[in-house]
Amino acid sequence: MLNRHLLTSVALSTLLLAGDEFTSERFLGIEAGYGEVQSISAIEQPTTTKGIEFGFRFGAQNDEWRTTISGHNFSKNDENYFRAMLQFDRFVWASLYETDNIIFKPYLGAHIGWLQYDSAGGVQDKSFVYGGQTGVAWNVMRTVDFDFGYRYSMSDVANVDNLGGFVFGVNYLY
Repeated sequence: MLNRHLLTSVALSTLLLAGDEFTSERFLGIEAGYGEVQSISAIEQPTTTKGIEFGFRFGAQNDEWRTTISGHNFSKNDENYFRAMLQFDRFVWASLYETDNIIFKPYLGAHIGWLQYDSAGGVQDKSFVYGGQTGVAWNVMRTVDFDFGYRYSMSDVANVDNLGGFVFGVNYLY
């Protein structure tokens, strides 16, 4: 419970700090990745499910910050996990990696959102999800950038302990 309140406070303060003159580029994107869900069964036996996840995202970014609203779907073994999240990323060292027309922007971030779990056996659960991400975004053209990162989420869903995975995304900047 304390972790949830702490993470919510950090996310809200990040949002307030991100509001400074946010002249930004907006973007639409898709992503795919390899994820892992760690679950706990009814007899407290931990299980791990691995597979492909897909998602979409839209948001805004400037030289220092990126704010994203995203949705992600992970389905495996008749179980479906859907996350809707609000993500805040801080670009670090963006100006240090500027070479020619390609700009590398490593980032650290946090996210909060909602997780919905459905199984073929009729079990359904919904709850708060929170976590962090890290990775690198690189802008190869004026209107396209790529993103590769790792995202880790924790949840209050009874059957789900945590979700993690590597994600590759393509964003169209407009």
